[in-house]
Amino acid sequence: MLATFVAAVLAAQSPQSALDSSAYLDPEARRLVAAARARRETVDRSITGYRATMRERIGVGVRALRRDRMLYRRELALRIDWRRDSVGRIEVIGARQAVPAALPRPEVPDDLRGDVADYAFDPADDRLTVGFGRQEELDSTDRDRRVQFNHPLAPNSERNYRFAAGDSSAVVFPNGRMIRLRELRVIPRRLDFRLMSGSFWIDEESHAVVRALIRPARPFDFEQDIGEDDNDHIPGFVKPIRVEVRFITVDYGLWAGRWWLPRLIAMDAVATAGSFLQMPMRYERVYGDYEVSGDMAAPRTARPPPPVAITDSLVRARCHEQYGQEVACRCRDGTCRAFAIDIPTDTAALLATPDLPPPFGGVGDSLISTGEMGELTRGLGKLPAAPWQLSARPPRWGLARFNRVEGLALGARGELDFGRLRLDGSARVALADGEPDLEAGLAHETGTRRFRLAGYRRMAAVDPTARSLGIGNSLSALVLGRDDGDYYRAAGAELSVVPVVTAPQRFAFRIYAEQQRRAAKHTDFSLPHAVHDDHVFRPNIAADSADQLGAVVTFRAQRGIDPERARWGADLTLDGGAGTYGFSRGSATLRFTAPFGRRLAGAVELGGGMSAGRVPVQSHWYLGGPATLRGYGGGATSGDAFWRARLELANRLPAARLVLFADAARAGARDHLSLSRPLVGIGIGASFVDGLVRIDVGRAVRSPTGWRIDFYTDAAL
Repeated sequence: MLATFVAAVLAAQSPQSALDSSAYLDPEARRLVAAARARRETVDRSITGYRATMRERIGVGVRALRRDRMLYRRELALRIDWRRDSVGRIEVIGARQAVPAALPRPEVPDDLRGDVADYAFDPADDRLTVGFGRQEELDSTDRDRRVQFNHPLAPNSERNYRFAAGDSSAVVFPNGRMIRLRELRVIPRRLDFRLMSGSFWIDEESHAVVRALIRPARPFDFEQDIGEDDNDHIPGFVKPIRVEVRFITVDYGLWAGRWWLPRLIAMDAVATAGSFLQMPMRYERVYGDYEVSGDMAAPRTARPPPPVAITDSLVRARCHEQYGQEVACRCRDGTCRAFAIDIPTDTAALLATPDLPPPFGGVGDSLISTGEMGELTRGLGKLPAAPWQLSARPPRWGLARFNRVEGLALGARGELDFGRLRLDGSARVALADGEPDLEAGLAHETGTRRFRLAGYRRMAAVDPTARSLGIGNSLSALVLGRDDGDYYRAAGAELSVVPVVTAPQRFAFRIYAEQQRRAAKHTDFSLPHAVHDDHVFRPNIAADSADQLGAVVTFRAQRGIDPERARWGADLTLDGGAGTYGFSRGSATLRFTAPFGRRLAGAVELGGGMSAGRVPVQSHWYLGGPATLRGYGGGATSGDAFWRARLELANRLPAARLVLFADAARAGARDHLSLSRPLVGIGIGASFVDGLVRIDVGRAVRSPTGWRIDFYTDAAL
C-alpha cells in the first residue's frame, strides 16, 4: 500500500519535475529565476513619495512606396508629485496631439484630465512591465486576456519558458560601491504571441529586474490569436492582419543609491493588413529628475492576494466621497491613490513649451538617444531565437487579379512556420490562357534583416514599382478597360534581402537566375468592352526570350514626415544582368514637398535613368500612367534611357486638397535621348489624407492626345 501511494505521488509530480529539469539550461539560471521570482512576490513600500518629470510620445504612421505619412501623433509632458498617504499632484506642463495626414495643426488632447493620473506609478506596483499580469489573471477566460503576455517570472512559468544565464556587468560608483548585474535569457517553449523572447538584467544585491528587452515569440495574428468568430466580417483582401513587435524595453535607474525606478519605456511595432498596408507604431516614455523620499531601512513585505473585482469599485467610491469628484482616484488591488490634476488654461503655452518632445520628423526627434538605440539594436540581435516548432496556417483563398494577359487569375496562399524558418507558397491559374503561376519561398529573419530564397514560375511586371499586378491596376483594367502595365513570363530562383518589416525600409536587394519569355495578350474583356466592342486593350510588349543571371539593389531615403514642414525623399536603383543579354542600368528619383505661405503647398519630382550594354525589351523603361506620366496610358514612351519631371500645386490642408499638376517625360535610345519635345500631361486632381488617395483628370497635350481619369494611391500631394 505504501509503495503504491509513493508511486502515485511521484507520478503526479513527474510532469512538473520534468519541466523544471528542462527549463534551466544551467544552475545559475535557476538561481536567478528563483531570486527574481521571490522578489516579485513581495512589495516594497519604503518609498513614501517622489517627484519626477515624465515625457511621452506616441506616433502612428502609414508606409507607402513613394513616402511615409504620419497618421497620428501625441506628445505629453508632466510634473508628478506622488504621495503614498496623501493626495498627490500632477501638473500638465505640455500636451499636444495632431493628425498630420489630415489636420496637422496641433491641439490640446480633450481627455487629459482622465488620462494623466495613470502616469503616476506606485513604486510597489508591477504595472510597468508593459501589459504583464499576475498568473491568476492570465488564466482568466476574459477576451482581453487573449492578447496578454505570460510573465516569465510568474509561478509555474517553466511550462512556458526555458532560461539561461547570460552576460554579467558591474557598475562602480565614485565612493567605491559596486553593483553587479547578471543577464537572464528567456527562451519561449513554443510559437505563441503571448510568450516572449527576452533578456532580463537582474541586480545581484536586490534581485530586481532593472532592464528588460523583449519581443513576442511570433507576430500577433488576428485570425489565430482572437478566433474565427471575430473575423468573419473582415474582407479576405485585408487578411492576414498582423502586429509585429520589434522590441519592448523597460529600463530602470538607481536613485539615492537604494531605489530602482523606471527611466525608459519604449515599444516599436508595425501593423500589417494583407499585402498593401503597413502601419508603423512607436511609443516612448521617459521619467527623470527624480526626488525620492522614504525609509531606506524598511523591509519588503509579502504581496497580498488579489482582491475580488468589486473591491476596486467600492474603494474608488469611498475615495471620491473623501476627496471630491474633482480629484482623480486610481484604484488597484483594493488601494486608491488620489491626485489633484493641474491643467493650465493657457493652451498656447501647453502646445509650444520646450519641455515637450520634438515633433516627428524633426532634428533629434527621439527620446531614445543614438547610443541607446544602437545598444537596443545590438541587444535585439542577441535575443534567443524562436524555438523550432511546426505551425500551419490554413490556405488563404481569394487571391485575385485582372489584366489583359491573364484575364481573371485566381489563387490561394499558404504558410508553414517552423519557428526559425518560414515556408510560404502561392498558386494562381489564369482563366484567359490557363497559365499557372507557382511560387514557393523559404524565409529566415534576424533582428534586422529578412532573407528569402524562392523558386517561381510567374508573370512579372516590367516596372514593379508601378504595382501593375496590384488591386488598383486590376480594377482599372476591369472597370475602365485600361491596363497600364506591361508583362513577361519568368521562371527561376531568387534570393532577396530586405529589412525586417519593423525596421525602416531603406534598401532592398535581389539576385536571380531566370528564364524570361513573352506574355501575349489573351483577352479584351472589360466593362467598357462589354458595352462597345471597339474598346480593346493595347498589345503587350513583345518580350525577348532570355536566360538571365542578374541582381537588383535599391536604396531609399526620406527626411521629414510632417506636411507643415519641408520634406524630401530619394530612391536609387542599380541593376544588371548577364547571360543572353549583358547589360547594366541605373535610375534615380528625387522628391521634394513644402508649404508655400499660409494657403498653398507644392511638390516637385525628378527622375531619370541610363543603361549600358544590350538591354532586352522587358528591361526597358516604360512611361505612362499615374506612376510616371499622367494624361497618357501605359507604355506611351519607352527606351533604354529616360527622364521625367512633375510639378504639383495644391491648397495646404492635407485632409482634402485640390491639386493642379503638370508632367513631362521622354524615353528612348540612350544615344539619342534629349530634353526636346517631351510628352506633356496637365490636369487637376482631388487628394485625400495627404495624397494617400488620389483622383485625377488629366489631358495629354502632345500626340497621342486625349483625356484620362486616374484613381490611385500614394501621390506627391
